[in-house]
Amino acid sequence: MKKILIVLSVYRQGERIHPIIPKLSSQYELSLLCVHQMSERIPWNGKIDMRKYFHKVYDKYFSTIYSNQKDIDYSKYDAIIFDDCRDKGSEIPYKSIYKEAKKYNAVVFANQHGNRDFNANQWEISHINQVFDYCFIFGNHVNQLIKPFTNKKVYLPAGIPSNDALSMYDKTSEYILIITNFLANERKVFPNVFGNQFVKDIKLKELQDKYQKPVVVKIKNRDRHFAIGNPFNDDIRFVNSVLSNNNIKGTVIRDCDDDNLLISKAHSVIGVTSTLCFKPIQLGIPTAILNGGNFIGSFDVFPGFCEPGSVEQVIDLQLKFGRDKKYIENVLEGGYNYNSIDTYIKLLKEKI
Repeated sequence: MKKILIVLSVYRQGERIHPIIPKLSSQYELSLLCVHQMSERIPWNGKIDMRKYFHKVYDKYFSTIYSNQKDIDYSKYDAIIFDDCRDKGSEIPYKSIYKEAKKYNAVVFANQHGNRDFNANQWEISHINQVFDYCFIFGNHVNQLIKPFTNKKVYLPAGIPSNDALSMYDKTSEYILIITNFLANERKVFPNVFGNQFVKDIKLKELQDKYQKPVVVKIKNRDRHFAIGNPFNDDIRFVNSVLSNNNIKGTVIRDCDDDNLLISKAHSVIGVTSTLCFKPIQLGIPTAILNGGNFIGSFDVFPGFCEPGSVEQVIDLQLKFGRDKKYIENVLEGGYNYNSIDTYIKLLKEKI
């Protein structure tokens, strides 16, 4: 039986591929290496330590679990799978692991970092033969975005495996869900951040009055190690103050042990161009994707991509017309029929 080493660095990145592990373990002997946020060395900045959830669910599928890359005999492995396509030196040491793996001709796979714009300097392009031999991407639309910068056939469209489970969830239309990237109380990498002005621009109070639904705000779980996030309680207090200032009935969550359940319970979703926003689109839940809050990536061809003032119109149109088959099949391989896990493993087997 061939052997594969899976390397995990950040929970919210790796969770997209975690569901391949059980099925993969029936065909390969798996080992695990945890680095950066997925190691125990970095404190978890939140209420729910998702690393504990991961180990509870998945440890049984690994023959060996490592906490130090220097303890690994890379000659044993036929392939290595990284949860990301980036290298962050000693923290996410994917270049150095790649170098060791290639001494023994292991095939190294990476995974698209997220819903990104693409240019010649992006990791998915500049890290070919430095971090990975092949990179799993969301769909053929990404291939079209990358094509102007490289002609190398290393990109494998496989959707988002964790989204396959959406097919098992009932849609219950309980609340208006807001998916944020950056908040107005932290550094502003993008101009459109969640705060009082954001709430006014999308007319959230008016939307709540119209649809008669409470609001749930999902904030991004950032660790503080790279000094890009606040202590999580500061963010929760800030979001609650924004809701209170605008007379909006709602709650805020940060860590969530079941994103699919969170999405399936939404009446509608308003978010920036986050990878998480593919989930409601796959389910056919009305989704307004706002310009200016993140990279545009594969949302550039989504009919619900809009300016803040158009949110109500976008939601109403999608309530009327439902699931967008054409968009889903274009951007998420296996996304319409919820079979990305099978697609992912099939492509993997072809390359090992």
